[in-house]
Amino acid sequence: MKRMALLAFLVFASAASAQYGLPRLPAVRPGAVPPDVPAAAPDPEFRLRVHLLTARWGGLGGVYHGYGSGNLLEANATKGFDYGFECDVPFVENEGPADTYQARWKRAPYQLEILTAEVGVDQPRARTCTLRLAFTERPFEPANTAALSHGVSSSLRKRWQDPDFAYEEPALDYPIHFHVVDGQRLEDSYADHGWGTANLSEPAAQAALEGADFSYTCSYGFLTNSQLTSFYQGRWVTPGSQLEVLLQRPGSDKVDKCTVEVKLRPQPYPESHHVSLPLQSSSAPGFARPTSSTP
Repeated sequence: MKRMALLAFLVFASAASAQYGLPRLPAVRPGAVPPDVPAAAPDPEFRLRVHLLTARWGGLGGVYHGYGSGNLLEANATKGFDYGFECDVPFVENEGPADTYQARWKRAPYQLEILTAEVGVDQPRARTCTLRLAFTERPFEPANTAALSHGVSSSLRKRWQDPDFAYEEPALDYPIHFHVVDGQRLEDSYADHGWGTANLSEPAAQAALEGADFSYTCSYGFLTNSQLTSFYQGRWVTPGSQLEVLLQRPGSDKVDKCTVEVKLRPQPYPESHHVSLPLQSSSAPGFARPTSSTP
């Protein structure tokens, strides 16, 4: 049944692409272009410093796009952020604590431009890439960074759309902590689709931690929590089976909502539970139309 549901979805997406004249852009393999590294030569126009803890990317139509997490290093404070990007050349995450990218504001506090350079070139030409940001309540801790086991889907059928991240400003009417351990995400011509594993709890009610399998179809999808202690804020739509979570759209102050179908498990998933979640197989859930979002 699930195989038939996924097949029907793919047929629908193909028909929608043909009907609305959506381009079928060729996928670009992650290794097709060597990723850039931090530019070594100081540039006085790029006075800020950022340390990128994670960077994942894929390509579509000759353009590279991806997401990750990092810290903005300022004299008086360190600020954490999630980011999405779309650039001609991808880039690597920083290696050690002292390794940083030079940066400058393009539109504070939502867009930051980093300075990159070609690897293996004696006199590399500097390039820039704009990161679309979603700042977090706390800086990211390198030792607390979760492994992101997946990159960008090669099954995208439209231009790249940044994934959403966890909205962290406290919302009292969203008391459930929904920590996404692992997940996958697909896009088509009208929505994002995702599925994976998570743990959820309700600290105010002193409820025990439970595991959950989940799936969703929403206008804006979301990713694995990149810190072991981070979570999405949620509330029950249908207790035990449907959960609404709050999402932060990178590059703006927009807050999105997504209704997630969940199947509760008596035991929580361990953080090491990074299963190989398929993009197209019988274990992928069936998809439905978007349930909610903020335009």
